[in-house]
Amino acid sequence: MKLVEAGAKILFSRVGQVLANAAVVLVVAKTLGPEGQGHYSLTVALAMLMAALLGGGMGLAAVPPLRQDKVPAARMLKAQLIWASGMVLLLLLLAWWSTGIAPAMVLQERLGWFSGLGFLAAVAATGFLGFEIFAYDLLARGRLVVGAVVNGGRAFAHLLLILALGLTGSLTFGRSVGVFAVAQVAGMLAMLVILLREIRRPPPEPRSVSIREFIAPTGISADRNDEIPGDLDRLSLPGLILFNLKRGWLGQISAVAYFLLLRLDQGLLEYYRGAAEVGIYSIAVYMGEMLWLLPGALTPLLVHSSAAHASDPDRDRTAARAVRLGILLTTAVGLPLFFLAEPLLSLLAGGEYQGSGMALRALLPGIVAFAPGVVLAGDFIGRGKAHWNTQASVLTVLVGLVMGILLIPEHGPVGAAWSSSIAYACGSTVMLIRFRQITRMSLRGLILGRS
Repeated sequence: MKLVEAGAKILFSRVGQVLANAAVVLVVAKTLGPEGQGHYSLTVALAMLMAALLGGGMGLAAVPPLRQDKVPAARMLKAQLIWASGMVLLLLLLAWWSTGIAPAMVLQERLGWFSGLGFLAAVAATGFLGFEIFAYDLLARGRLVVGAVVNGGRAFAHLLLILALGLTGSLTFGRSVGVFAVAQVAGMLAMLVILLREIRRPPPEPRSVSIREFIAPTGISADRNDEIPGDLDRLSLPGLILFNLKRGWLGQISAVAYFLLLRLDQGLLEYYRGAAEVGIYSIAVYMGEMLWLLPGALTPLLVHSSAAHASDPDRDRTAARAVRLGILLTTAVGLPLFFLAEPLLSLLAGGEYQGSGMALRALLPGIVAFAPGVVLAGDFIGRGKAHWNTQASVLTVLVGLVMGILLIPEHGPVGAAWSSSIAYACGSTVMLIRFRQITRMSLRGLILGRS
């Protein structure tokens, strides 16, 4: 499959996924109200965070050895399933712990949980965890688009279930979380079935395009493939698990940091102002993050071009053009949205969410400012500098934490939006400085495309 064709299919699937997710958020928001929407958004965020924390880099680390046939795919999958089973057991233990008197009271007050809802959150986290592992295994087999397509299908199935509950008047907070959990597990099982069928087939023919062009910005650089031991296939299953943990931890830290970058402000907002204001703010967040689809579509192509040899004269110029294009596209959509934010969100979400428009206007400058960072994440992977993405994500989280503590108590959702905007701008600035250092490109050359 050609690179551009695969990239177009991935973009199409991602657009469908985000639109379906946004529709789910709007239906839940209008049905449950700001407080219910806040509880729902926080519960989803918690499930995703637990999956990121417990993933262990099992999928990330497996790509290079699977791609190079250093270990049989079936054996790697066994090791991954052992790890995932242990993490599922841990999730169930945490869910059981959440039913205790003291934690149950805190969770009921902060997240609106009732008895047993922790088990639904654990099921949702299981779906996320397994989906990520199986998606990376399929990437190693050359199935580049499968993950995006299944993700899109999972999102639309989730939307249909939510609409069915909404139209019958039976959509509650608990059922919203339950449907969410069912959708995630269904997506995971679909990926597992596809993976098992793929393993039974002969490996794909070698391609001229490297698999690393489609590894997410939280992945590990393929430049470390030469460190793979030749006797990997002779390791015991515990030894294979340990190998994956050692190689995958950096990428997993980046995944956790990137998630916190996107959702830490909601946690702070709940702590200082309550779940209702999280519900108002979450509408702005989902709308704003859709803009990152535009620069994000350039990432796979840029990973490929930036992986060229340093002597390639087009490498740096291509990356600079991608940065300019990412900024241009995001600004072109973000500027009119800035003026239309308040009436648009009031129309879509209702009068209860009038404050979402003001929050979105405060969030948009940061969304645009971070567009270069979204693009450069792919460039750094191609250059073998994936750890720069981790460093930038950690810095952005720290800035967001400090600014959130300063702004959220007094200004609520708008303060959360400004704290995120400032953090995004700082993270993107660091990535641009890194880019200029490694390319020795002048600011004039980067911005205007001139020598």
